Amino acid sequence: MKSDWRWDQRDLTELLTLESAGRQNWRSCVCDTNANGRVYGGQLLGQTLWAAAQTVDGRSPSMLQITFLQGARPQEAIEYSVEPLQDGRRLSTRHVYGVQGTGLVLSANASFQVAQADPGNPQRLQHPVPTPESLPTLAELAERYPHDSEAVQLRFNARPVLDIRPVHPEGYFEHAAEQREISYWVRLNQALPSEGCLHHAALAYLSDSWLNASLAPRKGMLELWQHYYVSNLNHTLWFHSLAINVNEWLLFVNDALHSLSGRGLAMTHIYQRDGRLVASMAQDLLISPRDA
Repeated sequence: MKSDWRWDQRDLTELLTLESAGRQNWRSCVCDTNANGRVYGGQLLGQTLWAAAQTVDGRSPSMLQITFLQGARPQEAIEYSVEPLQDGRRLSTRHVYGVQGTGLVLSANASFQVAQADPGNPQRLQHPVPTPESLPTLAELAERYPHDSEAVQLRFNARPVLDIRPVHPEGYFEHAAEQREISYWVRLNQALPSEGCLHHAALAYLSDSWLNASLAPRKGMLELWQHYYVSNLNHTLWFHSLAINVNEWLLFVNDALHSLSGRGLAMTHIYQRDGRLVASMAQDLLISPRDA
């Protein structure tokens, strides 16, 4: 077991792959910490899918659904226990428990599907968006907005593993977002090898990397990060493609709405650069004042 749990934020393979801890059980080796001092949700998503995939042969991920039950503590092992629920002709389903000490961190379901000979015509992006190369990096945005962006820098710019390019950054840095739908490009800064469903697990990690600015208070994202607590309660990811490449740019198109008692629902479609839809996700979020 490693004595140093800190991840260097560069090689995603190191974070996602797990140690065997007995029959159908796996253990995390390193941790990625979020701005609230807990294990980052993207790590839990990616590791859960990776653990479930180790019990399935010859089938690709089709769905991952996680309910987060409590925050996971950094620098403590997380045990993933996989329970087979179904192994049919076309589908395999697994239930995964994430445990830390005596506490249950997450409960998840993952499904895997036999590849079809004719997958059909995938949905495509319906409107043009700026290319990622034409958009500023987070580092460039930090220089452009040296005061108002402080909290956003802390939360996102400290992840050198990711290159994130918001399509309308003014909705994060200048004022509250004026539209519900936002878009952003994401890719890895260090190439990931093609091994099993590693790219699907990496996409699960990426899927928790950004928040729709329309869910922020009227004063914008700075007020959100300084005075509010954001918690991802339920996260579902659907895969629409066998061939997912997180080494290339992926476009996230996100539509969010407020619900009751500080809840928010964010629905996202994820496209390849050529406009082909490769995944969709839904996030059930709780946004509450820190002093509440």
